[in-house]
Amino acid sequence: MGFLDKVKSGLNDAGNKAKVLVDVNRLKLQNSSKKKEIEEIQQQIGQLVFEAAVGRRVEAGLHELQPKYDRILLLEQEIQENKAQINALSDEKECVCGKTAPLEAKFCSSCGRTFDATPGL
Repeated sequence: MGFLDKVKSGLNDAGNKAKVLVDVNRLKLQNSSKKKEIEEIQQQIGQLVFEAAVGRRVEAGLHELQPKYDRILLLEQEIQENKAQINALSDEKECVCGKTAPLEAKFCSSCGRTFDATPGL
């Protein structure tokens, strides 16, 4: 392989790494927005329950709360899907403790848990 081929290969590798980094950061930003939305919904739920508890409203009915619960569950699922994509792009897996480790790791460097042979665990 000639010098120019090596330079070209190096530039391609750098471009691929930059694209991965952009994709990972985009997914992390999405997760941040989703977490903020979850917090806002939880505050709305708390406000409804509080107002019902102190008699400012008749009650906080399930018909008001259930759509908020459903939205939170959907956002949490989307966050987990984004985390899985981030791990796949980064060649990492996530431990049950929440920390990430390289795919080839046999145990978590944070908590010491041994990883199963199944990828992503």
